[in-house]
Amino acid sequence: MVIIDAAAEELAVLARRSLSDYCCFECEAYCCRIGYLLLSANEVGLMKDVDISTLKMMPLRSEIDEKRYIFSLGLGRAGCPNLSNSQCIIHTNPARPDACKKYPLFIGENKTVIITDECPGVRENRLFTYLSEFKTMGYTLVYFDERTEKSKILSK
Repeated sequence: MVIIDAAAEELAVLARRSLSDYCCFECEAYCCRIGYLLLSANEVGLMKDVDISTLKMMPLRSEIDEKRYIFSLGLGRAGCPNLSNSQCIIHTNPARPDACKKYPLFIGENKTVIITDECPGVRENRLFTYLSEFKTMGYTLVYFDERTEKSKILSK
């Protein structure tokens, strides 16, 4: 279990919120149209028109173990089934998938912030102020490239 510093979590929430309008109106929810989600069994139940039995049968949607599933967002569909006009229909649901709540930055162990550079907002450096603050707080920034599944440490 990762113990997260409350100040770091608050900063992460502010950073994510700072991307909200950009996500809906400029990049049009790119992250919700491509890639994949790691979901718990409970979170699968939140996905519109998807249940565990169909998830197991669909290509590129697979069971990791009896409690976690990979749900592909891009191939063969127009993205997440909960996406409507670049807006998430379950965004205000506190039980929405954890990956959705925390994207594109995740606080990890040992004062590490993992940032996915798949996010156009990250690539456009829209989180610079927040990432600088994480560095001031002593966090290491690790950029994760989802395409290659490689990470690079950019600061300590």
